[in-house]
Amino acid sequence: MSTDEVYGEAVKDNIGKHSEMNTLLQPTNPYSATKAGAEFLVQAYNKSFHLPTIITRGNNVYGPKQYPEKLIPKFICLLSKRKPCPIHGSGNHARNFIHVSDVVNAFDTILHKGIIGDIYNIGTKTEISNLNVAKELIKLFGLESKEEEFIKFVEDRPFNDFRYTIDFEKLSSLGWESKISWKEGLKNTSILH
Repeated sequence: MSTDEVYGEAVKDNIGKHSEMNTLLQPTNPYSATKAGAEFLVQAYNKSFHLPTIITRGNNVYGPKQYPEKLIPKFICLLSKRKPCPIHGSGNHARNFIHVSDVVNAFDTILHKGIIGDIYNIGTKTEISNLNVAKELIKLFGLESKEEEFIKFVEDRPFNDFRYTIDFEKLSSLGWESKISWKEGLKNTSILH
């Protein structure tokens, strides 16, 4: 299980072109570089020792009971305590989010229909800015009349790529599709967190 971050930041001329087998990996931070390195090790074991491997690269996963270091559970925990959500930089950094149940279904599809040695992107077209994630959660908590109190802009973190995009057509061709809408998944996550 890898990450869409191994492709590097999406820029105008490569939006939507990050497909599994024909895109050069260009990680821009230590986290994504270690993921790319791990992928090379997995591929080497597959080629050298015929270890039956499949690599997945996914968008940002969210869902109930997720550890609160990630954006959505962190904001839910803060809002449940009536504390503000820290927004890095302008808040316009965007990510594609996918609900954990859709990821589980993708893994099941890949396990049963995927090809050993291949790579599959797992994603959605639900791109949303960090600022809008906070605003939607604030609304779910019924705090929209005090929105300004619950958004706190902070210094941007180092190596914070603006956005990532991936092409997940290869997975879709196996019969997989995302079933949980953004609003349904966000509501489910905030209620069960």
